[in-house]
Amino acid sequence: MPTYRVLVNGKFDHPDAGTRARLLAELDQHQAIGFTDDGLLTYSAHLGAFTFRVTLVGEEERDVLEEAELKVMELLDAKGYPYRDVAGKATCMDDIKIRRR
Repeated sequence: MPTYRVLVNGKFDHPDAGTRARLLAELDQHQAIGFTDDGLLTYSAHLGAFTFRVTLVGEEERDVLEEAELKVMELLDAKGYPYRDVAGKATCMDDIKIRRR
């Protein structure tokens, strides 16, 4: 089965003062960049947008996109973080050609 790297973007939906404080307290834990099997949530201190990066295996691109979007929504729901405009893009790693010099 093909391996996909999925990048899901979204926005925080007007977090209240308590939620903003929690997000800012956890900010240092959400600064890493990369793709993992569990997914990495990243955001900046202005708390406007977030990015979720995950590596998934699946037959169809639309299936892995849906899975990645559900993963980030479940993560944000579990933490009580409001969000909106969640949308992903997938890249099939099996289709990438490496050009050697």
